[in-house]
Amino acid sequence: MMTKQEPPATGVLVVGGGAAGLVAGTEAAYGGAEVLVLERGSQAGVKILMSGGGHCNVTTSLSPREGARHFGEAERWLRPALRAVTPELLRSWLREEGVETYEAEFDKVWPVSMKARDVRDALLRRLEKSGARLRYGLRLRGLQRATCGAWSLLAESGESFLAERVVLATGGLSYPQTGTEGDGFAMLESLGVELRPRVPALAPLASDAAWVGELSGLTLEGCEVQLREASGKIAWRRRRPLLFTHKGVSGPGPMDASSRIERMPGRYRFFVDLLPERSEEELRVALFAQGGKLASPLRALGLPKRLVWRILDLLGLAVVDAAQVPKAKRRALAATLKGLEIPVTGSLGFGHAELTAGGVPLDAVDPRSMELRAQPGLHVCGELLDADGPIGGFSFWQAFATGALAGRAAAAALC
Repeated sequence: MMTKQEPPATGVLVVGGGAAGLVAGTEAAYGGAEVLVLERGSQAGVKILMSGGGHCNVTTSLSPREGARHFGEAERWLRPALRAVTPELLRSWLREEGVETYEAEFDKVWPVSMKARDVRDALLRRLEKSGARLRYGLRLRGLQRATCGAWSLLAESGESFLAERVVLATGGLSYPQTGTEGDGFAMLESLGVELRPRVPALAPLASDAAWVGELSGLTLEGCEVQLREASGKIAWRRRRPLLFTHKGVSGPGPMDASSRIERMPGRYRFFVDLLPERSEEELRVALFAQGGKLASPLRALGLPKRLVWRILDLLGLAVVDAAQVPKAKRRALAATLKGLEIPVTGSLGFGHAELTAGGVPLDAVDPRSMELRAQPGLHVCGELLDADGPIGGFSFWQAFATGALAGRAAAAALC
């Protein structure tokens, strides 16, 4: 229950001090608004500090048009945000704070120092310079309209806040150990906002196949991961590395596939094209051009020894001379190299996920202001939106861009 005596209203109140919230607060303050950012934890940008193994893949080097294509159904909706806040602009913000960045493999952009803390601290300095205030240790448990028409928020401590505009940047459900428990989703549902089912994204995949665990520690660099429908049709593919673990498979390829698998359980089967540069016919010729054990030509193709013996064992070809392999088995071996099925049961869940898929439907939000169409004065951004991207700096780009538009629009509505 909200307090009867309403406190003085703040212009823009940003809930959440992560990537989206820090930028939203900064842009709102530079837009002329009085801004207060509330962070529930003891420090801001915890996920930034954890990202990229502590190095922070801060964005991508792709253009807005190219980058938007990596967001699937959210492509068209995200274009205004990605055009307004380009990778070049993001990098210039960091450069102004003394953090240089560089472009690396797979279009990734990293800080030259390879320290995520440098990125987080640069964003905090920008926020401080903008004049916005930041408070820590405040967990909100209520959000509603006040009688005056502004937004009223109540903290668990009993402290209340009033704001003309609110930007929700609370993050999602991923990495709950960082303190994100879906508070923003709960607030939105209390207002009657219908949300799409939330599922883990950018999470490792689980497999109960014994042979998968036996390959733990093995990395495939040049493979293509695929999701196939029951008909065999390839519904999705991505050429990114894969890592076998004792629990299943991880790495950029499998993690990019995780949200699709979680959104539609049972629809897709997970395959790996081990040699995407070769056709099945080319492989049959290369493997059976001469006699002898098949391990030698397979190793000559660049496949790891442990994987070679596992594939031959699965097909019953470990001790068979190449010249004695019947045509059906030859086709099966080539087909397996072009599509090794790895049985997966789903992802390892939010505890291992870097991102949340699902959340606020995009058609409920103005793409140029991040304002909820049915809730004037309430803006949402970052991981709350149903707009998840792949590994490679896309999620941070989305968070920075949508946060910036939310902050700018909130300030513009007041000034």
